[in-house]
Amino acid sequence: MYIAIDIGGTKTLLALFSERGRLLKRLKMKSYPEQDKWLSELNKFLPRVLPLRRSTVNAITISYPGVIENGHPKVAPNLKGWDGKYIEAVIKSLFISKGVNCKIYYKNDADLGALYECYNYNGFSLYLTFGTGIGGGMVKNHHLAKDSASFEPGHMMKSYKGKRLEWEKIASSKAIRAANDDLDVTKITNKKALEDVACRMALGLSTLIKEHQPDQIILSGPITEVFPGFYDTLVKLLRASLPTSYDIPKIYAAKRPQESVIYGAYLYGCSKK
Repeated sequence: MYIAIDIGGTKTLLALFSERGRLLKRLKMKSYPEQDKWLSELNKFLPRVLPLRRSTVNAITISYPGVIENGHPKVAPNLKGWDGKYIEAVIKSLFISKGVNCKIYYKNDADLGALYECYNYNGFSLYLTFGTGIGGGMVKNHHLAKDSASFEPGHMMKSYKGKRLEWEKIASSKAIRAANDDLDVTKITNKKALEDVACRMALGLSTLIKEHQPDQIILSGPITEVFPGFYDTLVKLLRASLPTSYDIPKIYAAKRPQESVIYGAYLYGCSKK
């Protein structure tokens, strides 16, 4: 069995997977900015996802919302004050105290989301998640690409309406919501607003297509719930902005935008057997 933990800025998902990838247990707890308070909550919730036979847990994969160096968690920008070394030591002790003593892996959330959403595609895939910012990952033939961990698409500088901005200040779900009078992006139906979404996305996607020439691109985040409404416009804009020598890759919406990280954590744990 495999345990997956997705630590987000506001919530943490805990999950238990069977050997064959069936989601057996899933629960959500709050992510507290105080690390000791979060660890206390983890201690309380953890028994609810553990199997009766603790020795059957093969691996634990944790999506950490910050910098990871050589497999170890460091600072967490959205959870200021967290000490990665301290978090790592206490989590290990918590699991051991509950009868689980196996390898614990720490990975970036975008890498894990990419691994799951791109796993069934052949060739080279780009994964982009549009949330508070824009994150991403790279997968080649079912494995994370070498440069995936350093892939930071949201920080590309782009010109939009006379301003020079990072792409995530233009096309993240947060930016799109702000441009639509704080309307939930999943509720955008106005044709003009959807065309604007396509325009914002095309700015960065055209650069990524030229630079990486992916076989497919997978989009994730809340904005993908209205993906059919801006897809045709997006493809037209990309065709107009790219040289004719470039093919437009297939563009898909994520299958499980809310759970791709925990499913990716399961796949990553399996790959370490």
